[in-house]
Amino acid sequence: MSGLHVRVRVAGEDYALAVAEVLEVAEVGEVTPVPGAGAAVLGVRNLRGQVVPVVDLATVLGLPGRSAPNRIVITGRGGHKAGLAVDEVAGVEELPELSEDIESPHLTRAALADGGLVGVVDVDSILAAAEAAPASDRA
Repeated sequence: MSGLHVRVRVAGEDYALAVAEVLEVAEVGEVTPVPGAGAAVLGVRNLRGQVVPVVDLATVLGLPGRSAPNRIVITGRGGHKAGLAVDEVAGVEELPELSEDIESPHLTRAALADGGLVGVVDVDSILAAAEAAPASDRA
């Protein structure tokens, strides 16, 4: 087994994040746009007194348009937090052995689970891509 993962759905596809990288799951709530932020940055959200940037996982992964996200998966490294906007959180579970190679800079591997492919998200890569993305036209 490859360890516990938080399963999420984004634009009709299944992804997972290692439990060790997830601090909590929150409602999207009120996200305030940030002028000049990258196109993948939806804005910032006040989460119990902490301002947390919210990154649209679908945009970074290049997934086609979809409805507004319903949940934010809060990740943290080195004292910094960020939220990944997803359509839904499907649960926490062990993934089968990660056996499929993936040709994506934002996924580490993939596993076959429940009859489908589940991509394991590289959180560092997602956050770096969101930070480096050109600014959006949002004001």
